[in-house]
Amino acid sequence: MTVRTIPALQWLTSVATVAILTMTSSCTSATSKPSPAHPLVRLAELEIDPTQLDSYKRFLREEIEASIRIEPGVLTLYAVAVKSQPTQIRIFEMYADTAAYEAHLKTPHFLKYKTGTQGMVKSLRLLETDPISLGAKSNPLDR
Repeated sequence: MTVRTIPALQWLTSVATVAILTMTSSCTSATSKPSPAHPLVRLAELEIDPTQLDSYKRFLREEIEASIRIEPGVLTLYAVAVKSQPTQIRIFEMYADTAAYEAHLKTPHFLKYKTGTQGMVKSLRLLETDPISLGAKSNPLDR
């Protein structure tokens, strides 16, 4: 049996594509607003202070777990580290709509994450996207 590994960014791109295929079969336009058929999707690119990486990961895991469990409008949160650069974190985020995203930003678990990691994050870049196609199977890590 041959095991093939793929770079983290390629995996994240694949996961994002799969997630996008699940949520919608097509988009009406590049400027359309998020809706049930066209959710709000964004990518976050973070650089974490290497001396605080383990602590950052604990905050991140806790925040993602709570968001998925508690918030119906948080559809997907995937966090990965770039394989050769573990302090480079990428997060794929998908929300039912803009209101769900705005509500997420006000939750106690998100605010705890933001305040707790404030001194750990060296840089943050948020990329707004226009979903083309979203799709997914069940998360293989949940098995």
